[in-house]
Amino acid sequence: MRPRNEATDQKSRSFIEAARRDQIVQAAVETLAEVGYAKASFARIAEHAGISAGLISYHFDHKAELFQQVVEDINALMDGWLTRHIGDAGTYREALQRLIEGFVLFCDSHRAHVLALGQVLAGAGGQENRELVRSQREQSVGQIEQMLREGQEHGEFRDFSPRFMAVTLLGSIEAIPSELFARPDTDVAAYAKELSMTYDLAVRKSRLSRITRG
Repeated sequence: MRPRNEATDQKSRSFIEAARRDQIVQAAVETLAEVGYAKASFARIAEHAGISAGLISYHFDHKAELFQQVVEDINALMDGWLTRHIGDAGTYREALQRLIEGFVLFCDSHRAHVLALGQVLAGAGGQENRELVRSQREQSVGQIEQMLREGQEHGEFRDFSPRFMAVTLLGSIEAIPSELFARPDTDVAAYAKELSMTYDLAVRKSRLSRITRG
């Protein structure tokens, strides 16, 4: 039987180690946003976090492992944000509108995270982690495609290729961070509404008015 104090010490160490990993990941996010993928070395990240580079190596074997954790943490943060934003949407049309508007608002309120994510995926795409980029994009397309297909099955969306529309929508979403960084004075709320309205018009069924002849 393990002594009580040993179990407590192990639990305390696990908590401290988890907190340290979170600190390192957050420092990596901020460093990526500031200097980009190529210059985000362990030394720079350690300097940003106020710790030794050796401590980062204790938790992460190499940059690819650390940056994959960055991607996973940002995706989890984004998923939680979008889930809360979609909330109790009563229709697929409303859910799609909230999804698009929520993503725009996430990009605005989490600019460092979005920039860091873009830096990792762009940097990994040109190096050893091509599979990371491919799987990220395919997962995103798949989630949007499923929502669109279900909207069609429930009679809310017109007949179109869900895959085509999902890829097109993802392209529009991927352009948001660059636009917000290039034009910091953008009316974010208006941008979000305009983008969601554009895709609402693109996917919803037409309602043709009946012409009455007297």
